[in-house]
Amino acid sequence: MRQVAVSAGEVHVLDVPEPGLRPGTVLVRTHHSLISPGTESASLGSGGRREGLLLKALRNPQLVRKVFQRVSSQGLESTAALVKARLSSEQPLGYSCSGTVVAVAPEVEHFRPGDRVACAGAGYANHAAMNVVPQNLVARLPEGVSLEEGAFTTLGAIALHGVRRCAPTLGERVLVLGLGLLGQITCQLLRASGAVAIGVDLRPDRLERALSLGLGVGFAAGERDLAAGVLERTEGRGADAVIVTAAGGNPGLLNQAFEACRRKARVVLVGDVPIRIQRDRIYKKEIDFLISTSYGPGRYDPEYEEKGHDYPLAYVRWTEGRNLGEVLRLMADGTLRVKPLIDSRHAVEDAPVAYEALVSEERPIGVLLDYSTEDTELETTPGRWYGIRRAAPSPRAEAIAVGVIGCGGYFRGTLLPLLRKHDGFSLAVACARNPLTVRSAVERDGFARGTTDYRELLADASVRLVYIATRHDQHYALARAAVEAGKAVFVEKPMTLTAAEGRELADLVRAQGALLTVGFNRRFSPHIQRLRECLRPIAGPKAMVYRVDAGPLPPEHWLLDPREGGGRLLGEGVHFFDLLAFLADEEVVEVRAVGPQTPARNEAVVTLRFADGSVGTLIYTAAGSTGAGKERLEVFAGGTTFVMDDFRRLDIYGTAGPGLRTRTLEKGQREQLENVYRSLRGEGDLLVTAEDGWRATWCAERAVGGEASHTAPTND
Repeated sequence: MRQVAVSAGEVHVLDVPEPGLRPGTVLVRTHHSLISPGTESASLGSGGRREGLLLKALRNPQLVRKVFQRVSSQGLESTAALVKARLSSEQPLGYSCSGTVVAVAPEVEHFRPGDRVACAGAGYANHAAMNVVPQNLVARLPEGVSLEEGAFTTLGAIALHGVRRCAPTLGERVLVLGLGLLGQITCQLLRASGAVAIGVDLRPDRLERALSLGLGVGFAAGERDLAAGVLERTEGRGADAVIVTAAGGNPGLLNQAFEACRRKARVVLVGDVPIRIQRDRIYKKEIDFLISTSYGPGRYDPEYEEKGHDYPLAYVRWTEGRNLGEVLRLMADGTLRVKPLIDSRHAVEDAPVAYEALVSEERPIGVLLDYSTEDTELETTPGRWYGIRRAAPSPRAEAIAVGVIGCGGYFRGTLLPLLRKHDGFSLAVACARNPLTVRSAVERDGFARGTTDYRELLADASVRLVYIATRHDQHYALARAAVEAGKAVFVEKPMTLTAAEGRELADLVRAQGALLTVGFNRRFSPHIQRLRECLRPIAGPKAMVYRVDAGPLPPEHWLLDPREGGGRLLGEGVHFFDLLAFLADEEVVEVRAVGPQTPARNEAVVTLRFADGSVGTLIYTAAGSTGAGKERLEVFAGGTTFVMDDFRRLDIYGTAGPGLRTRTLEKGQREQLENVYRSLRGEGDLLVTAEDGWRATWCAERAVGGEASHTAPTND
């Protein structure tokens, strides 16, 4: 199928695989999508090109700091490869489209195949021939509303939410500053509310268009001082409210809006302009300044947008989904007219031409991309596969073919370079939800082909090893399916989010005689291997203290979601429980945890007691300073003290011999990959097994569970 994206500063129409249906979503065949002239042109420069990502990064000190930190920890070569990949990666464009429902997930009740719908959301309602959209971001088109008109629904919802934030009353004079697409719709909505809109724009032709659509009064900003022009049209009182729908870099625009207001007025920012408010402009008049967030309540809330949890109508009357529906109702009864706002239509393959027009002097308002005329004779990718389009080196006959499910940042930044360098592996199939990610994996990362459906990957007889790097809630189901398909499995941590599922998976692996390993790479670090070698001759119990300062995460981060990420102790803590058990080389017999007794616990002090009397204490926090490093492990045994500092150095105090220092962080990913390779060839034992994955989850589950103490796990 066709999808519009930006890559390396250029707008392209790309051939990508179709996306796959996901829980809570609707699969829509796109008929039209609307280019947002404000949002999308704001990120474009001359010639329809985006400003270089490198220039953006250089203007962001935080990004520059992260790059230098990665160079220090991972080395220049690895960092340069990651930066290059991100600079050249394709990013989707678009967030407002219409089309016909092709399929719905089983739990979706309000839509059926064949429904004509409008869709919203960046990353969902893309400029693409097919889109998978969460159900709360889809609205059915009423009779009488065309698919062309339906493509305007998202922009209409943005304007509607701005009007709701303004809360105009009958007869109020509301200044609409900027008569682009959002401004034109806003003026019509204000008229419907009973308010009197005063439209202002730099371009007289836009003012004329607004007047033709019912705007009562307005003027061109270049012909009259803004404040004076508004005073003349409000009997000298000033505007009761201002809705700023303009976009651009004018830092004085908001302050001009304040000047045009009466005392105790409201100013609502809908457009994208700098916020550099001069205090005296709003203080003396006691002006309320409000931000309007996109389509309305629910925006940027994954519970609403991604998981389909609607807000109760009695408490949140107008969500973003209900705003979409109300815009369509207004279109159906003729209150909102969007057809006169259409300036041009382009076949999707001509999208670069459409974007060129956005940066011209006569920038259009309404630009539609049309997918109904897509030429079936053009070379397009059928279904969900994406095949190779270039000559590729043939892998060695004995190379192990790898299929990867989930091509996120960790895989592409850390594991992919190692796989590409290893002569014993070949990159066979990449699977990801995002069609652009699949295409990039084939065209740039070196995979032979890609798919958006993991079942197609598992059905590929050539794939011998399946690497699973998705979000945590998918690990169990995917690993189980891969084992049942007869594949060897490398699943990132945690193996499962519950000990019960871990036990089931470990039993299945044993029954099938399968090979499954978990991404507990820290075991393989040269520092840990040296430490284990020193501990092996010591017969007595060991005392271990492992301090991990993982740093804060934003509250909405998926890792903190107990269903998707499991929380930090389950999602990441398994790494450290496994490492303590590896160093003790004994079974865990008791887990004690101190900390907030809640299922979502993300910080705690957890003590593991082992069968030989050894004790390992994990201090897991996010409250410290990054200056002290993330991880520090101290081990006391046999009259010797071992201190491992952030996988850069191991210091030994006592008689065990020399320590170890490395220039970069050495966390063992390369060494674990080599262990998997040799195990697949029958040249050695797998050093991390499904039993280890189950045991680590068992420890983490009990650390989170809220009881003070838990005794040893059993295999029952």
